[in-house]
Amino acid sequence: MRLKPAQSRGFVQGAWWPRSTHLTDELPALLTALSRRLGPIDRIVYDENGWAPAPSSIDHAGSTVALRHSSDQSSNTLAITGEKFGRLVLLVVPPYTDPILAYATMMTAASPRDVSTADELLAIGAREAADRRLALLAQHRWESEGGALRHRGDPPAPPRRTGDRDGVRR
Repeated sequence: MRLKPAQSRGFVQGAWWPRSTHLTDELPALLTALSRRLGPIDRIVYDENGWAPAPSSIDHAGSTVALRHSSDQSSNTLAITGEKFGRLVLLVVPPYTDPILAYATMMTAASPRDVSTADELLAIGAREAADRRLALLAQHRWESEGGALRHRGDPPAPPRRTGDRDGVRR
Protein backbone atom coordinates (compact mmCIF):
# COMPACT_ATOMS: atom_id res chain seq x y z
CA MET A 1 0.00 0.00 0.00
CA ARG A 2 1.17 3.54 -0.77
CA LEU A 3 -0.53 6.76 0.35
CA LYS A 4 -0.19 10.30 -0.90
CA PRO A 5 0.99 12.96 1.58
CA ALA A 6 -1.85 14.30 3.73
CA GLN A 7 -2.70 17.52 1.84
CA SER A 8 -2.49 16.04 -1.68
CA ARG A 9 -5.32 16.20 -4.16
CA GLY A 10 -6.56 13.70 -6.69
CA PHE A 11 -9.21 11.12 -7.43
CA VAL A 12 -7.42 8.57 -5.22
CA GLN A 13 -5.35 9.12 -2.11
CA GLY A 14 -3.10 6.15 -2.73
CA ALA A 15 -2.98 2.58 -3.99
CA TRP A 16 -3.21 -0.96 -2.66
CA TRP A 17 -2.08 -4.18 -4.33
CA PRO A 18 -3.84 -7.14 -2.70
CA ARG A 19 -2.60 -10.70 -3.25
CA SER A 20 -6.00 -12.19 -4.06
CA THR A 21 -9.64 -11.33 -4.71
CA HIS A 22 -10.71 -12.56 -1.26
CA LEU A 23 -11.48 -9.28 0.48
CA THR A 24 -11.81 -10.79 3.95
CA ASP A 25 -8.38 -12.45 3.62
CA GLU A 26 -6.71 -9.27 2.35
CA LEU A 27 -8.30 -6.63 4.59
CA PRO A 28 -6.68 -7.40 7.97
CA ALA A 29 -3.20 -6.31 6.82
CA LEU A 30 -4.61 -3.23 5.05
CA LEU A 31 -6.71 -2.26 8.07
CA THR A 32 -3.72 -2.62 10.38
CA ALA A 33 -1.53 -0.42 8.18
CA LEU A 34 -4.23 2.22 7.66
CA SER A 35 -5.42 2.39 11.26
CA ARG A 36 -1.84 2.96 12.47
CA ARG A 37 -1.58 6.02 10.24
CA LEU A 38 -5.15 7.30 10.19
CA GLY A 39 -6.97 6.00 13.25
CA PRO A 40 -9.95 3.66 13.55
CA ILE A 41 -11.76 2.60 10.37
CA ASP A 42 -15.54 2.41 10.37
CA ARG A 43 -16.55 1.31 6.86
CA ILE A 44 -15.21 0.06 3.53
CA VAL A 45 -17.22 0.38 0.34
CA TYR A 46 -16.24 -1.79 -2.61
CA ASP A 47 -17.51 -3.03 -5.97
CA GLU A 48 -18.63 -6.62 -5.43
CA ASN A 49 -17.81 -7.62 -9.02
CA GLY A 50 -14.08 -7.44 -8.35
CA TRP A 51 -14.13 -9.53 -5.17
CA ALA A 52 -15.20 -12.95 -3.93
CA PRO A 53 -18.38 -12.83 -1.80
CA ALA A 54 -17.74 -11.14 1.57
CA PRO A 55 -19.70 -10.75 4.81
CA SER A 56 -21.28 -7.44 5.80
CA SER A 57 -18.58 -6.75 8.41
CA ILE A 58 -15.15 -7.78 9.65
CA ASP A 59 -13.70 -7.58 13.15
CA HIS A 60 -10.49 -5.60 13.48
CA ALA A 61 -8.58 -4.46 16.58
CA GLY A 62 -11.56 -4.89 18.87
CA SER A 63 -14.08 -3.11 16.67
CA THR A 64 -16.32 -3.97 13.74
CA VAL A 65 -15.65 -2.55 10.28
CA ALA A 66 -18.71 -2.50 8.03
CA LEU A 67 -18.23 -3.85 4.51
CA ARG A 68 -20.63 -2.45 1.91
CA HIS A 69 -20.77 -3.22 -1.76
CA SER A 70 -22.04 -0.58 -4.12
CA SER A 71 -22.60 -0.44 -7.85
CA ASP A 72 -21.59 3.26 -7.65
CA GLN A 73 -18.09 2.32 -6.45
CA SER A 74 -15.46 1.97 -9.18
CA SER A 75 -14.33 -1.64 -9.60
CA ASN A 76 -10.73 -0.53 -9.14
CA THR A 77 -11.16 1.40 -5.88
CA LEU A 78 -12.05 1.03 -2.21
CA ALA A 79 -13.67 3.88 -0.28
CA ILE A 80 -12.56 3.79 3.36
CA THR A 81 -14.15 5.97 6.04
CA GLY A 82 -13.24 6.76 9.61
CA GLU A 83 -14.27 9.43 12.10
CA LYS A 84 -10.77 10.95 12.40
CA PHE A 85 -9.87 11.14 8.70
CA GLY A 86 -13.16 11.22 6.80
CA ARG A 87 -13.14 9.43 3.47
CA LEU A 88 -10.12 7.91 1.71
CA VAL A 89 -10.22 6.36 -1.76
CA LEU A 90 -7.57 3.80 -2.68
CA LEU A 91 -6.84 2.51 -6.15
CA VAL A 92 -6.92 -1.29 -6.12
CA VAL A 93 -4.26 -2.73 -8.39
CA PRO A 94 -5.61 -6.10 -9.58
CA PRO A 95 -4.02 -8.98 -7.63
CA TYR A 96 -2.45 -10.81 -10.54
CA THR A 97 -0.85 -7.73 -12.10
CA ASP A 98 2.76 -8.01 -13.26
CA PRO A 99 5.00 -6.69 -10.44
CA ILE A 100 6.67 -4.05 -12.63
CA LEU A 101 3.27 -2.77 -13.76
CA ALA A 102 1.92 -2.85 -10.18
CA TYR A 103 4.90 -0.88 -8.89
CA ALA A 104 4.61 1.77 -11.60
CA THR A 105 0.87 2.12 -10.99
CA MET A 106 1.22 2.39 -7.22
CA MET A 107 4.01 4.96 -7.39
CA THR A 108 1.99 7.11 -9.79
CA ALA A 109 -1.17 6.85 -7.66
CA ALA A 110 0.77 7.91 -4.55
CA SER A 111 2.36 10.92 -6.27
CA PRO A 112 1.20 14.15 -4.59
CA ARG A 113 0.57 15.85 -7.94
CA ASP A 114 -1.32 13.01 -9.62
CA VAL A 115 -5.00 13.68 -10.29
CA SER A 116 -5.70 10.71 -12.58
CA THR A 117 -8.80 8.53 -12.31
CA ALA A 118 -8.48 4.85 -11.41
CA ASP A 119 -8.76 3.78 -15.06
CA GLU A 120 -6.18 6.37 -16.13
CA LEU A 121 -3.81 5.20 -13.39
CA LEU A 122 -4.00 1.60 -14.52
CA ALA A 123 -3.25 2.72 -18.11
CA ILE A 124 -0.37 4.99 -16.97
CA GLY A 125 1.12 2.11 -14.98
CA ALA A 126 1.01 -0.14 -18.03
CA ARG A 127 2.76 2.51 -20.14
CA GLU A 128 5.44 3.18 -17.50
CA ALA A 129 6.04 -0.55 -17.02
CA ALA A 130 6.53 -0.96 -20.77
CA ASP A 131 8.98 1.97 -20.75
CA ARG A 132 10.93 0.37 -17.89
CA ARG A 133 11.08 -2.96 -19.74
CA LEU A 134 12.35 -1.24 -22.89
CA ALA A 135 14.98 0.64 -20.88
CA LEU A 136 16.20 -2.61 -19.31
CA LEU A 137 16.35 -4.30 -22.71
CA ALA A 138 18.27 -1.34 -24.14
CA GLN A 139 20.74 -1.47 -21.26
CA HIS A 140 21.28 -5.22 -21.70
CA ARG A 141 21.80 -4.78 -25.43
CA TRP A 142 24.24 -1.91 -24.87
CA GLU A 143 26.23 -3.97 -22.36
CA SER A 144 26.25 -7.05 -24.60
CA GLU A 145 27.63 -4.93 -27.45
CA GLY A 146 30.55 -3.67 -25.39
CA GLY A 147 29.02 -0.99 -23.20
CA ALA A 148 30.96 2.11 -22.26
CA LEU A 149 34.57 2.72 -23.20
CA ARG A 150 37.07 1.55 -20.63
CA HIS A 151 38.97 4.10 -18.57
CA ARG A 152 42.34 3.78 -16.87
CA GLY A 153 42.04 1.69 -13.77
CA ASP A 154 38.99 -0.22 -15.04
CA PRO A 155 39.32 -4.01 -14.88
CA PRO A 156 40.25 -5.60 -18.20
CA ALA A 157 37.51 -6.78 -20.54
CA PRO A 158 36.88 -10.54 -20.66
CA PRO A 159 39.00 -12.32 -23.28
CA ARG A 160 37.48 -12.90 -26.72
CA ARG A 161 37.37 -16.25 -28.42
CA THR A 162 40.15 -17.03 -30.85
CA GLY A 163 39.34 -15.76 -34.31
CA ASP A 164 36.92 -13.08 -33.10
CA ARG A 165 37.55 -9.50 -34.10
CA ASP A 166 34.98 -6.88 -33.09
CA GLY A 167 32.53 -9.66 -32.23
CA VAL A 168 32.63 -11.13 -35.75
CA ARG A 169 33.80 -14.71 -36.24
CA ARG A 170 36.11 -14.90 -39.27
